[in-house]
Amino acid sequence: VQSILPETNDPEQIKATVKAFMAADMPAELIELLEKIVLDGRRPEFSQNKDLQNLLILTAVKVTPDRVMDFVTRLDNYDAPDVANICVNAGLFEESLTIFKKFKHNVAAIQVLIEHLHDLKRARDFAEKSNEGEVWSKLAKAQLDQGEVRDAIASFLKANDHEFFAEVITAAERAEAFDDLVKYLQMARKKIKEPMIESELLFAFAKTKKTAEIEEFIGSPNCAAIQVVGDRCFNEG
Repeated sequence: VQSILPETNDPEQIKATVKAFMAADMPAELIELLEKIVLDGRRPEFSQNKDLQNLLILTAVKVTPDRVMDFVTRLDNYDAPDVANICVNAGLFEESLTIFKKFKHNVAAIQVLIEHLHDLKRARDFAEKSNEGEVWSKLAKAQLDQGEVRDAIASFLKANDHEFFAEVITAAERAEAFDDLVKYLQMARKKIKEPMIESELLFAFAKTKKTAEIEEFIGSPNCAAIQVVGDRCFNEG
C-alpha cells in the first residue's frame, strides 16, 4: 500500500495487486490501496481508470458505507447507473440520488426521491429544476397516488401526459376538482380521440357552468356519449 504509487508504473502490476487483495478477502486494506491509486491525481492513467473507480466505490459500499458519498462526489469516471443501483440495493439512497443527478439521469433520480426517500416536496423541486416531461410524469403519478389531485393535474399538464386519464378523471371527480379536470381533459383530447375523455369533458363543462363551451363542443365533431351525459346532468340537477 505504501509503495505502490511511487514504485509502480505498470497498470498490469496495479491490477495484479488489486486482484490479490480481493482474493485474500481484505476489503479494508483494498480500500486503502485503491485510495492511494485512484485519489492521487498525479497519475491520471490510474486515477481516471474506470474499473478502479468502480471498484473503490463498490468496495466502500460493502465496507465503509459512510464514505461512499465522498467517493461518488469526487470521482467522475465510473459506471454511474450500475453503481447507483447497487447503492439503492444497499439502502444508500442519498448516494444513489447524488449519482443520478450528477450524471443527469433525471428520471432515475426522481424515482429514488419518490420510491425510496418518499419525499414529494424534494421531487417537486427537482422536477421544477430539471423541467423534463418524463420527470413531470413520474411526479404527477406519485402525486395522484398520494391523493394530491390538483398538484397531480398541474404536473400532468407540464408533462403533456394523458396516459392515466381514467385515474385522473376518477380522482378529480371525487375531489370535486372540475376546473382542473377541464384543463387536463382539454389537453388529453388533443392527444387521443377517446369517448370517455370527451364525455367527461362535456360533463366537466356542465359542472363548471361553461354553457358556451358546451354549445361549441356539441356543435363540433366529437365522440362523446351526449345522451348519457345529458341524463347525468339532469339527474344531478
